[in-house]
Amino acid sequence: MEKENKDQEEKDQAQSKLSTPVAIIIAGALIMGGILLTNSGAKVASKDKTLSEQVGVNKEKFAQCVKDTDPQALREITNTSAESAMKGVPADQRGTPYIVIVGSNGSKAEVRGAQPIEEVRKLIAEVSAGKVTTKYTGEIPAVTADDHIIGSISAPITIVEYSDLECPFCKRFGGTAKQLVAESNGNVAWVYRHWVVHQGALPKAVAAECVAKLKGNDAFWKYVDLVFGLMKTEEDTSAASNL
Repeated sequence: MEKENKDQEEKDQAQSKLSTPVAIIIAGALIMGGILLTNSGAKVASKDKTLSEQVGVNKEKFAQCVKDTDPQALREITNTSAESAMKGVPADQRGTPYIVIVGSNGSKAEVRGAQPIEEVRKLIAEVSAGKVTTKYTGEIPAVTADDHIIGSISAPITIVEYSDLECPFCKRFGGTAKQLVAESNGNVAWVYRHWVVHQGALPKAVAAECVAKLKGNDAFWKYVDLVFGLMKTEEDTSAASNL
């Protein structure tokens, strides 16, 4: 699974290398040019709304926020956090999603790639027991109220995910994380942090942060779901063929 994730990430990176100026131009086109991004599963009433409008964000305020946001500053801040979290991982072994399971007891474990839910459950159990098989060697920044979180910030277990909004494996892991939070009875929380690997994910990260700034945490998560909802993966194609 790890090799599959890494091979796919390298392929995706090769296909999506855009210069930063191009990425900013794309962001401007999306926001100012009125290009309508819609979710294929959305209701008909939403088909003529941008994704930000679908989560209740005012179009003009959103455009102004994007204009006022420095994408390179956002990238630097988020990449610095990711670099610290992956301090113990060789550069050629890094890929999205990268996850650190953090226990309130001080134990930590890493997950590289969109591993099966059974494997993540096993690591959560190890962290909860304070007996982690493979020691985590990074320096993950502490979770704060400024993070994007589902669940309680004081939950015994926090899943901190470094994710890219153009990463199909990040989309897959999102479903896993939601299930783990839902079945935990309040014992697991999920934190989403940007790690821009694909250049085209940068304007999407800017947009997501503007949604959070203007409409709050719930709108941020809904927006991320819509962005990933536009991404067609092999799993989506397989499911559609069974309808």
